[in-house]
Amino acid sequence: MDDKAETPLSRFSRMLAGAWGAYAWIVFAAVLLLAGIPIILARQPAVGRRIAQGAARMLFFLARVPVTAQGMERLPPRSHLLLVNHASFLDAIALTALLPTAPGYTFTTRQQFPAQRLLCPLLKGVGILVLSSGHPKPAGANVGRLAAALRSGENLVVFPEGGFAAAPGLKPFHSGAFVAAANARVPIVVAGLRGTRAALPLGTWWPRRAALTLKIGPVYPPEAYDRAGALALLATARQVMAALAGEEAVNGSQAGPAPIRPP
Repeated sequence: MDDKAETPLSRFSRMLAGAWGAYAWIVFAAVLLLAGIPIILARQPAVGRRIAQGAARMLFFLARVPVTAQGMERLPPRSHLLLVNHASFLDAIALTALLPTAPGYTFTTRQQFPAQRLLCPLLKGVGILVLSSGHPKPAGANVGRLAAALRSGENLVVFPEGGFAAAPGLKPFHSGAFVAAANARVPIVVAGLRGTRAALPLGTWWPRRAALTLKIGPVYPPEAYDRAGALALLATARQVMAALAGEEAVNGSQAGPAPIRPP
């Protein structure tokens, strides 16, 4: 008998997983429709973020996916930069469900996919900051836009890896967000998000049930670094984030100056 042959129990488990995946997509489509229309019509990010958070929490509740956060009391009351690992298309939805809406967080993205253009009214409704992409656009322009948003009092969520891969492990970080935080003189917060890679892996659109957890790590106040120090902090932040996210920083080495320790 072939030991690798599928047993009735494994076949039943696979069928249950497939049925749950279909159910999760139906719930997502229904929640997106119910929340998307008022977000677009409101045209006010403060209102749109509250609606989006309620919708995200409803999605996970109906799908029976536990979402939790640890260390939320560490988030500064003033404008700050929140750095989070990027592992799945599910990351932004999980963060929307977990992060506070008052005063709220502005997510950043790059205009790279045609689907983003279709979702433009929805993205505007929650106040997404769309950055330039491609080599013809100077990187300094994006740094300037990030710094301007931070100076205006916004809290920014940035995925410093820029993208994500199928294999576990943090990719090398881009430095623009660090420089922007140094220019705006705001704290940098490092966080780790767990479970989203298992819940919706790259290469498939079929979700799997997995607990999602956001861990807020150390806060680096602007007094702890200057512009040069921000680049040194990049290496430390990557190591700290890898531990918080439960993923080793294996996808490319990224050496840096001596780490900066929070005061």
